[in-house]
Amino acid sequence: MGFIDWALNQFGYTKRNQEIIPAGIMEREFGVLPAVSRKMADSRNLWWAMYTNHPPWESACIRPLGLPGAIGRELARHALTEFSVSISGSARAEYINQQMQQAAAQFGGALELGLCLGGVALKPYPDHGRILVDAFTTRFTPTRFDGTGKAIGGVFESRPVRQGKDWFVKLEYHDFQTREDGSCVYVVENHAFRSGQSGGIGRPVPLSAVREWAGLSERETIENLTAPLFAYFKPPMSNQEEPDSPLGVSVYSGSVADRIREADEQWERMLWEFKSGERKIFSDATQIDEGQVADRLFLKGAFTRDGNLFEQFSPELRNDSMYCGLQYILKIIEFNVGLAFGTISDPQTVNKTATEEIMTKHRQYVTEGDIQKAFQDTLDGLAYAMDAWCDLARLAPAGAYHADCHWGDGVLDDPETKRQDMAMGLQLLHASVMGPVEYRTRYFGEDEETAKRMLPDMEDLTTEGEREVE
Repeated sequence: MGFIDWALNQFGYTKRNQEIIPAGIMEREFGVLPAVSRKMADSRNLWWAMYTNHPPWESACIRPLGLPGAIGRELARHALTEFSVSISGSARAEYINQQMQQAAAQFGGALELGLCLGGVALKPYPDHGRILVDAFTTRFTPTRFDGTGKAIGGVFESRPVRQGKDWFVKLEYHDFQTREDGSCVYVVENHAFRSGQSGGIGRPVPLSAVREWAGLSERETIENLTAPLFAYFKPPMSNQEEPDSPLGVSVYSGSVADRIREADEQWERMLWEFKSGERKIFSDATQIDEGQVADRLFLKGAFTRDGNLFEQFSPELRNDSMYCGLQYILKIIEFNVGLAFGTISDPQTVNKTATEEIMTKHRQYVTEGDIQKAFQDTLDGLAYAMDAWCDLARLAPAGAYHADCHWGDGVLDDPETKRQDMAMGLQLLHASVMGPVEYRTRYFGEDEETAKRMLPDMEDLTTEGEREVE
């Protein structure tokens, strides 16, 4: 470690990587290799460093704006604004629905992580009559994908567990394996290792060495499964880092990472402009005693011109041009990640006509629609895994279930858009292009008969229509 790196570490500017499980350990313990190339592993480390606000370009001068987390948070928040999920169909379905509702509280955070880090695995497990769900990002390493790009095998790394003065981690391997007779069986293997407080994999130890894992089997085979006991979400976008890889990529991968770096650097320039442009008064040190003036405002020395006692320094700031430059960068980021202009950039700098505003919101609407479809597939897999655990752990009686997800209209259903749409409809109503009944059915969600009853002068139309039918 060089002196600069040491100094940065001392002041909290620590570069943090989240390494995947070493390929040698996976091959030795489970006979498989990670479906993650060195290039993709480096990219995942970069996304993690950016998400945790410790990118490679961080320094004592450049402090990140936190854009990666803000991007993922905004995409996840809008995608789940009106989200609800329900499981119905039987007594077992009611039990699964209860577990799903409890797990739904962490869906926002899990989706944010998956969008930022290129994927997230949701792994349910039984716990004293309940089914809990853990979200794994960098602690899950995929090993196999099926023909549709769905992860069906992988290794999960537990968080370090302390017992006495020692720390331990557990690797849990999941995959389908084919027997000699051609039948398929689902395999789960558990291996324990010594570790440290911050993680890492040391020498193997028996599962019985850790109280929490003493009751686990080192190898279990499960019959009659058609999907894994976990669900894997990856962002619905092509992998530009490695096009032939089935792995997902971060929403800020590729050139977006470069734009985020430029935004951080531009922000640092703005701060330096303010700092370097602070008002100063140069004073003659030979004529002013120590403590007579404030050190922040007065600079004492033999540097005044013409022997003056005081000379003011107050340069004109270039903050407007620098601020505009930052906003241009933020708009490029918004466009590339599928956000509407003004989401992370300053809305006051976005001049849009009504048509342009609808178009930019439509871009985000399409982005969120793709995210919702991908996440719904993940939730279907999660519901299947919960149903499988009901059989394996005998948590609920047999029965069918049906999962229903509701997403709403998302970004296009915000109050401002509704007000603009209703104002336009009112103009059409006053121009006699739209009738009162049509207006109420469109903007109040009423059927035609209800709309006529709600209009005092329209009651005769309802009774006349009934007489005509008779």
